[in-house]
Amino acid sequence: MAGMHALQKIVAAKAKPARVEAVAGEFLEIEPDIFSVIVSFNATEARHLVANLTDLGVKHLPLKHKIIAFSDHGSPAPSAAAAEGHKLWRDFYRAHGVQVIDGGAGISHLVLAERGMAAPGEIVINQDSHAPTLGAIGVFGTSLGGGRMMLYALGRYWIEVPKVVLVKLEGRLRPGVYGRDVALHINGVLGQQGALGMGLEFAGSYVSEASMDMRFTLCNMGTEMGAVSSYIQPDATTLSWLQPRCSKPYTVFETDRDFVYESTHVIDVAAIEPQVAVPHACDDVKPVSAVAGRRIDQAYLGSCASGRLEDIATAAALIKGYKVHPDVRLIVTPGSRDVLMAATKAGYIDILHEANATVTNANCGACPGIHGGILAPGEVVISTSTRNNKGRMGKGAEIYLASPATVVASAIAGCIADARDYSQEAG
Repeated sequence: MAGMHALQKIVAAKAKPARVEAVAGEFLEIEPDIFSVIVSFNATEARHLVANLTDLGVKHLPLKHKIIAFSDHGSPAPSAAAAEGHKLWRDFYRAHGVQVIDGGAGISHLVLAERGMAAPGEIVINQDSHAPTLGAIGVFGTSLGGGRMMLYALGRYWIEVPKVVLVKLEGRLRPGVYGRDVALHINGVLGQQGALGMGLEFAGSYVSEASMDMRFTLCNMGTEMGAVSSYIQPDATTLSWLQPRCSKPYTVFETDRDFVYESTHVIDVAAIEPQVAVPHACDDVKPVSAVAGRRIDQAYLGSCASGRLEDIATAAALIKGYKVHPDVRLIVTPGSRDVLMAATKAGYIDILHEANATVTNANCGACPGIHGGILAPGEVVISTSTRNNKGRMGKGAEIYLASPATVVASAIAGCIADARDYSQEAG
């Protein structure tokens, strides 16, 4: 048999019964290590779920000890209707003995990693589409594409053993270019279906030297290329990051040397300029110079793609000594409470407030278009959020995606701007 990828080995190990070998294209029944769900604002969905479980005669959730519910979407509730939905879901989960994480904790993908809930070699199924984010610590993180009833009723799920695409990132970034620029560039190269239904591994000299925050950013964007899971092979950087956070035992799987990738893409990161994805597609990516000068109404820094401490540190360093343009709203939403607390301790939040930014609690914020910065028809935003499809952050609005540095530079200028101009002038 041909060699296996680490992602394939994880699926085989978690199969019921466990397997030594797994072939791409096989469907295996697995029991996830974690099933992460959303405390939704949809009350109707909650009522339907209760009714369906009752019809099936399901009184106890067999996976309850592995289910973790997060209040990261629309939290705190932006409306009475959303509050009703939140309450119904919280009541449902608590009645079934499911752990409910408080609404200020932050986004599930970040919290699962930061608190050591998820660990290398595990399978984490997440109701949110950006589950591949956890591949940064060697997790098979995949989004729930349906079948939630199966997990609630049986505690099992079917996963197709994936083929894997390899993206090798070589070289070093030029000054003023960041990890999110790399992620956007990759999206432009591969396209929205470049890893459709497959695993997506990131490797190369750039990845070896990248911080954990930027590794999470890379893996997060795998979703926008159709990947079912992202992956970075755990190394000394990973294990050092995990050491103070994760106390449970885990297994690091290695890809066999004779494994054959579905395709390989080699990218020289030294050639990358600051990138911007233009409306209305994540893979319609251009250098910032192609869109510089476009007027904006709002600048948004946050989401599971770019709401980490390094992102906020970059923003604070760039905006120090400047003010947000009077015609622009700069909204900063930390990805987790840990990030917010660390950013506060480091003085970054004070700098942002002094520049007239609005800093919110930790949550998904404006990214899914639920609250915390929804746009009016005709308004333009430059954002670090995950997607820019039409209507996502407000009906009739335009969303440009960029790095935290480009977002903050644009907030200062009042239009899309190159952060390198400001970093040269500042301090």
